Amino acid sequence: MIFVPQILEFLGTEQITFEIEGDTSYFEDKPLRFASTKNKVEFGCYYLTQDYIFQSTTIKKSIVLTDASLKEISKGTNNVFVWVENPQRVHYKIAARFAEKMKNGIHSTAIVSENASVDPTAYIGPYCVLEACKIEAGVQLLNNVIVRDNVIIGARTVIEGNSVIGARGMAWIWDEDGKRVIQPQLGGVHIGSDCIFGTDITIVRGSLSENTVVGSGTIMAHGTKIGHGSIIGAFVHMANNVSLAGNAHIGTRTFLGSACVISSNVRIAANCIVGAGAVVNKSNDIAFATLVGVPAKILEKDNYLKKSKGVPKPYKN
Repeated sequence: MIFVPQILEFLGTEQITFEIEGDTSYFEDKPLRFASTKNKVEFGCYYLTQDYIFQSTTIKKSIVLTDASLKEISKGTNNVFVWVENPQRVHYKIAARFAEKMKNGIHSTAIVSENASVDPTAYIGPYCVLEACKIEAGVQLLNNVIVRDNVIIGARTVIEGNSVIGARGMAWIWDEDGKRVIQPQLGGVHIGSDCIFGTDITIVRGSLSENTVVGSGTIMAHGTKIGHGSIIGAFVHMANNVSLAGNAHIGTRTFLGSACVISSNVRIAANCIVGAGAVVNKSNDIAFATLVGVPAKILEKDNYLKKSKGVPKPYKN
């Protein structure tokens, strides 16, 4: 929940230019829900870009962030409209600030090694298991997360349930008698700050002297699997069920679509988009490229020039 004075204070503190159309006094003592146009409620906090401002006629008694001209907005809905330059971005920032509540402490059912280092502001949820690892400030490990030896999880990273960080990899060769010789997995995992991992994530530790590295601000959706020694840049997004084979390198701000596969030792440049279900078996050193298909090929370059369906427009300053 959020109140109108909190929204206005946030806009001022963040130095976001805004204009108001409507009477805010009606809402000052009324809590608002962060709301979606796909399920409209009264006393909501919405955003509508100018292309969708027509939907405001079916929103009642709410606050609407918009970049549409305030002169063109219907005035008969008991709404307050707040003009900002990028309503979606502003709405996300406000929701992130006020909607998410962080926990701290160690649940009574968690098993924590005496060799684990856990910051007191972190939260270790029910049935988590921590070996000799380092958990930094504000980390949130929800239920049934297993963290193996030689793992560092950076500040404020959130990991959903049934995930394993630092699992054993499966690197091996045949010997002269046709027997399997397995390479020891002696490395670790280093995860940066402010990452968000969904449920059923597995990140394999590095082999020998290697570490598997995940850059700060990276998001992994449910079911994603990361092979040993992979290096993932900052602000990467991985959709559901992405698979990275060992020693893959993913550039900063790259977007990997659902169920795509990145083969071992393949490198993908920064700011690329890999389509859903693609199999990337050759390295790509061209930044801002979109790759699709099996095997994956470049569909387009300079992908920041337009927004692809289901993917945020690539960031380019």
